[in-house]
Amino acid sequence: MICLTVGAVMAQPKAIGGRIGYNFEVSYQHAISNGMLEVDAGVSPFITSTGVMYDEDGDALVQRYQYGRAELILAYDWVMNIKSGLYWYIGAAAGVSWGYGDFFNFPHYDKHGKLVEFRRLGLPVGAQIGLEYDFNIPLNLSLDWRPMINVFGLRQGDFTSNLLNIALGVRYRF
Repeated sequence: MICLTVGAVMAQPKAIGGRIGYNFEVSYQHAISNGMLEVDAGVSPFITSTGVMYDEDGDALVQRYQYGRAELILAYDWVMNIKSGLYWYIGAAAGVSWGYGDFFNFPHYDKHGKLVEFRRLGLPVGAQIGLEYDFNIPLNLSLDWRPMINVFGLRQGDFTSNLLNIALGVRYRF
């Protein structure tokens, strides 16, 4: 029974490559009946931006914010054929993320006035919808949207940036 199960899994189409968008991700896909299991591991760039906060007297305080994230996402998509080689898919996604830096409007200072670096674990969940094209050579391209919301340790920077998660995928099929 184990040999038949392993043989059936190994016979399914697979693809490995990258997904480039808000994050830079290494991507692996594995076909399962009429769906596709996708595992993505990536990092978002370390972004620096400037913001303005006001103290109790109404004076503007200009501050610099830096943040980034590493994450591992697992998605399952139901795949529908449009025409030969062209598919659309929709599914659910969940994962784990590690945020680092100082997020919007949440500066933390120690007793000497030094900015304390922020690190935390997150649990993002969301959906995924996209288009994929399989060429006659072992290459596929995809364009998808994966809005994600951090259900653990929600911060403003995570919420807004993950809703705009649009990416181009380039993968080698085998």
